[in-house]
Parts: sequence; C-alpha cells; structure tokens
Amino acid sequence: MNKKKGLQAVVLGTGLLVVFLGMAGVFTAKVTSKASSSQGADDHNTLTLTAIEQPLTRTFSGQLVARQNATLAARMTATVADVLVDVGDRVEQGDILIRLDNADLSAKVRQVQQALASAQSQLNTARSDYRRMETLLAKKLVPQSQFDDAENRLNTARSEYRRAIAAVDEAETQFGFSLVRAPFTGLITEKIINQGDTATPGAAMLTLYDPDSMEAQVNIAESSLPFVTIGDTLHLRLPTYEKTLTGTIRTITPAADATSRSYRVALTLPVTDGEDDQARLPGMFVKVTVSQKASSILSVPANARYQIGQLDYVNVVEDNQIIRRLVVLTEEGRVRKGLKAGETVLLHPKSQKTD
Repeated sequence: MNKKKGLQAVVLGTGLLVVFLGMAGVFTAKVTSKASSSQGADDHNTLTLTAIEQPLTRTFSGQLVARQNATLAARMTATVADVLVDVGDRVEQGDILIRLDNADLSAKVRQVQQALASAQSQLNTARSDYRRMETLLAKKLVPQSQFDDAENRLNTARSEYRRAIAAVDEAETQFGFSLVRAPFTGLITEKIINQGDTATPGAAMLTLYDPDSMEAQVNIAESSLPFVTIGDTLHLRLPTYEKTLTGTIRTITPAADATSRSYRVALTLPVTDGEDDQARLPGMFVKVTVSQKASSILSVPANARYQIGQLDYVNVVEDNQIIRRLVVLTEEGRVRKGLKAGETVLLHPKSQKTD
C-alpha cells in the first residue's frame, strides 16, 4: 500500500513539473537575440515607437451624503395623536409631520388668554383712574395720597398685564411643541414612531434630508493632495446607474486619517430638478477621478508583440536586421522594460521567421 501511494506521488509530481516547464517555454524553440542573417527588414511592415504624453489619473472611492439632514425628536412627553407622513414622502418647510396629544395644552392656552383679557381690562380701568386723579390733583381737589394710590394701581395693572402676555406666549409655545414641523424641504428617510406611541424629549421620531444638498465625500491619498484645490471640478461616476457628472470641491479636511493617511474631500453636486433624486441617494457608492501630472508613455500595439510561454517578445529592427527581444509589458501593452522611444519594431511578427 505504501509503495502504491509513493508511485502515485511520483507520477503526480512528474506531471506538475512537465506543466510548469511547458508554461516557461522549455519545450519551445530556443530564443536568441541573434540577428537574422537570412533576410533583412526592407520587405516587412514596421512601426517606429513614439512616446505619448498622457495625463496620469487616479480613481478614489467614496459615497454620497446629504449635507443638510435632520433627526426630529419631541420636546415634550405626550401621546402621538397622528403621524401625517411616511418614508419616501416629500415635505415642504413648515409642513406638520406629527401631531401630539394637546388637549390639556389647548385648554391652558384658552385659560391664559382669558387671564390676559382680564388683565387688559384692569389696566384700562387703572389708566382712567390715574388720569382722573391727575386732573383733580392739579385743581387741588384731592389729596396727594389718593393720587399716589391711583399711580400704584396703574403700575400694578401694567405688571399684571405683562405677566399675562408672558403666560400666553409660554402656553402657545408649549402648544406649538405638540406640532412637529419640517425644518426644511426634503424627503422622509425613516419613520421611527407611530400613532399611539409615547413621545419623549430627545427620542427620535423622524429623519429627513434635503436632496438639493447632496455631495460626494471621498478619501484622497496624500500623494494626490497637491493636485486638488478648493473650487476645482472633478469627474464623478455613479456605478449603480452608470451616470457621470461633475462635482466642485467644497472642503478639504486639513488633517489626515491616522490609519489610511488619506484626506476627506467633499464635492458639491449640481442641483437637479427632482427627477434624478432616485439616482442620487445618501450612502450610494461613487468613484472620483483625480488628474495628476502628465507622464510619457510608450506602448506596443497588439500586432507587434507575441508570447513564448509566459514571456513577451517583439522583433526589433536594427541596421536592417531583425532581432528578437524580450520585453516587459503591462496588460495594456505599456512598456516597462526592454524598449525605448525611437526604436522600430516589426508588425505581425508571427508571420515572419527569425533565427
């Protein structure tokens, strides 16, 4: 049994070795860099390589956020009488979104309003008494003490009237707390409370955001920071809906993230007419392209290169001779090593025979 397992291991190892040697081009004809002595390059199609100045770009990932958003909470403890909106509803600034039970507050408002009317009546009476006493005192028909009493009653009536006005303002303010209104025009994103629930101060009830305040936030690497400035325009892409748009840099955080060594950049988006709100939602994935300084790029077209095993080769023309040369290329054909601008390569090298 052990001999059989050992034989299987030897066969498997030999097979893997053959595969690796084949990928490395061991079983192909030996490649040399010797010039072909049998033919020249005059009768072949050639291409002289030219470097192209191409701007270097980098793409960074981020997300869409709403600069203006709010979480609405109650300012008093009360039972929720009615919730007038649902998730996805568009509301205008000042719209009533939630009504809290306000029967006791309404009664208090009526009570203080009646007290205010009574205080107003007392103030009017005190003013009349004061003016009459002032006239009689000028004619020496009443003593000074009676005039002083009338003046004191007027001052007291004025104080009571101001106190009644303050009480009405306070009661109406408390009554206003029972009506939760939209602080700005926007879309409802979350409804946390329902009719019959008990609202408490500070507890979230609704969340909403303004679609016109959408912006993109992206973390840009420190090496790309010199190429972005507040006010610059960058290209953005929303992969979900295959949309491309432009954004203007609004802020650049003046401190790097300690972990990624990147800087948060916020870009404002153009305002829409409301039809594209569904394509620009908070949290949506976005890609931002940053253009950096141009660099010289040398590329080899697909019809001028070929592979032996896993290695890339081109046929270079030197002194009217064809020389096979090993090169290092990217997947797109950009030259990393082995060629330089001004050299001439053979097109369709597979159809030509070299030594």
